[in-house]
Amino acid sequence: MTIQATLEYGKRDWAATHPVKPFGLASRPVVLFGPYSYLGTIYGPTIAERCPGLVAVVDDHYRDERIHGAVRWSSEAFRARAKEHPGIIAVDMSYSPLGHVVFSTLARDTGVPMCDVVQAIGEFDLPAIYQTPALMRSRTLAREDEWSALRSALADDWSRETLDAVLKLRLTLDRRCLRQVTASLEDEYFSVLASTTTFRLHPDEIFADCGAYVGSTVRKVIAATDGRFRALHAFEPDRKSYAELEKLNALHMPGLVLHNAAVGDTTGSIRFLETGTMGSHVDETAGNSGDTPIVRLDDVLEEVTFIKMDLEGFEQRALRGASRLIRECRPRMAVTAYHYADDLLDLWRVFEELAPDYELRLRHHSSYYYDTIFYAAPAIGIGGTTGPTA
Repeated sequence: MTIQATLEYGKRDWAATHPVKPFGLASRPVVLFGPYSYLGTIYGPTIAERCPGLVAVVDDHYRDERIHGAVRWSSEAFRARAKEHPGIIAVDMSYSPLGHVVFSTLARDTGVPMCDVVQAIGEFDLPAIYQTPALMRSRTLAREDEWSALRSALADDWSRETLDAVLKLRLTLDRRCLRQVTASLEDEYFSVLASTTTFRLHPDEIFADCGAYVGSTVRKVIAATDGRFRALHAFEPDRKSYAELEKLNALHMPGLVLHNAAVGDTTGSIRFLETGTMGSHVDETAGNSGDTPIVRLDDVLEEVTFIKMDLEGFEQRALRGASRLIRECRPRMAVTAYHYADDLLDLWRVFEELAPDYELRLRHHSSYYYDTIFYAAPAIGIGGTTGPTA
């Protein structure tokens, strides 16, 4: 990696040097690029509702006459008709690098300015995940003095440059800063194939999947170990998702154990917001009546070699509930750190407390706020069982 750092740490001027650019989407003609992309499907309808001057959406793959309430134009129709609307601006909702290149070229060729979907989300004060871009930005600025120490604690240049890019996204709302640091989604948590970007699994793993959802990571563990893991414990509290997870029992994989429970730092029950989606999460105010079981990993497992956590911001409490396992078994850990603005710093502090001699790496696996993950391992290394990251 040869990416130049984009932030000057220790100088309290981030707010001034990385301003958020206003686009005035509510008061000018707008077109939406990529309305059926992953982000377009999530945010397109709401952004369309908040743009009174919405002229069209641009999509070449679908044949719907209207999308998100607006007429669909092909790229060629956009080239021919954009100039009919003085002051028009395009919103890039693409999720893939290819989509971004295609739409950037289209905007450049027609002389139409383009803003990013994240900038649109910020302008309309919509939640990026659980917090709005404005709140994530303000929380990042409020703890500006702490980021340099986290950067110094990371074990490799890729991690440090990833932190730079993630913070710059929060400050500017421009996703282009992620392009040169994004790790493959195929390597998220660990790789099935030969890549050593994150972790490799071995046949004797005792794997704890905390936040198993409907079993995508469980299937990946089975593939990565050729089904020769020693034990695979999958924890999922959402009952609808757990019903899908239970279908994996039909595989008759020895050592596969499913738990319909949340993972935290207590044992008993907790209020949980069940949506049947990846966004189900512990919610002490809007959750159920408090009948969702919660367990500590320390109470359920005697041993563990690998802990994966994606708990919608509940990871810190779950790690504390695994303090004995971390101390005695020294597992590798892949822990999500993107749901809230403070997660990166607060999780780092937990790692410093529970595993002070671990190496800590950071990878980002998407073109959005999603999928920033801490990879923690005993100092012998992160790739394979002993080797360093490639």
